[in-house]
Amino acid sequence: MLKLALFLLVAVLLRQVLLSVLFEVAQESSFHHGTYRGTLALVHVLRLLGAPRWMRPWLLQLTVHAHEALGRTASAVEGARRLVEEARYLRSWRLANTSINTFINAGLYEEALEVERRWAHPETPEAQAPDMEEGLVQLNLAEALYNLGDWEAASARLQVVERVAKTHPLLEHGLLMQRAWIQANTGRGAEALESLAKADHECLPRVYWSEVAFTHAAALLAVGRYAEAEREARVGLKRACRASSTRNAWFLLGRIALGAGRLDEALHHFEAGASHPYKGQGGQALLEWGDGLERLGQGARAREVWRLVLERDPQSEAAREAASRLSAQGVAVGAGSAS
Repeated sequence: MLKLALFLLVAVLLRQVLLSVLFEVAQESSFHHGTYRGTLALVHVLRLLGAPRWMRPWLLQLTVHAHEALGRTASAVEGARRLVEEARYLRSWRLANTSINTFINAGLYEEALEVERRWAHPETPEAQAPDMEEGLVQLNLAEALYNLGDWEAASARLQVVERVAKTHPLLEHGLLMQRAWIQANTGRGAEALESLAKADHECLPRVYWSEVAFTHAAALLAVGRYAEAEREARVGLKRACRASSTRNAWFLLGRIALGAGRLDEALHHFEAGASHPYKGQGGQALLEWGDGLERLGQGARAREVWRLVLERDPQSEAAREAASRLSAQGVAVGAGSAS
């Protein structure tokens, strides 16, 4: 009887160790190595082994993150909506941040901001400095805001992050990247390059290294250094682990070629981006694609692409601009198309 009891105790302990090891491997696979199909396989195994209740929200997080990265946007958003409720129940900004990122990836910027608006929390970001996890939330909500066209509010979010960034390398260097992106896209390319000179991409998860290269490319594009910008964009394409990163590389290459006056090449890159399986966000690039087509005298095709902005990135500032272009040409736009 004693031997049986010892055997069962050892079996329980070994099972707990196995679950913990598999869980850690799944997290590394997802957030650092970008092997997302492997992550989903590990999550499936953990569920089959009877993962404990405490682990289940984190398995949902891993699942949502993997679907988002693989470009399975509908599945990712469905999971993110459930994850928001888990985040509120556990009061976990880390879980909330995954939902926020997923909504932004899908172009659901208002939904991303709503996660914070509905958060039952006694302090506001202005009342006290955020911790590291809340700082990441603020950093990512800046992206939602500038996609909506509110660049000033996006910059204000970064000021909140500054209060805690110096104590967390991930936040510190993520802040520099986000600031540089805002600077590059608001006509301050030289300032963006100065911000990037202080940044170390190795302080960020490997799966986001492609975004570092894209930020460099955007800054170089803003100052008219097209050849260097293209090299950086191609570095980002080579590093890409996520479906959105691959698509964004093609759109960025299109914007660079367009800026350099290589219209045919630009249209080729935009076409490659538009046909990529990941369809979220991208309104600004689609808008510029339409502009390039109009410059080549392809007005009908340009109007088709501007309509695509309304379909794929309807909450964005680019959608409002596309609706304005279409209206100026006498094309009827649905009342809610660019809301």
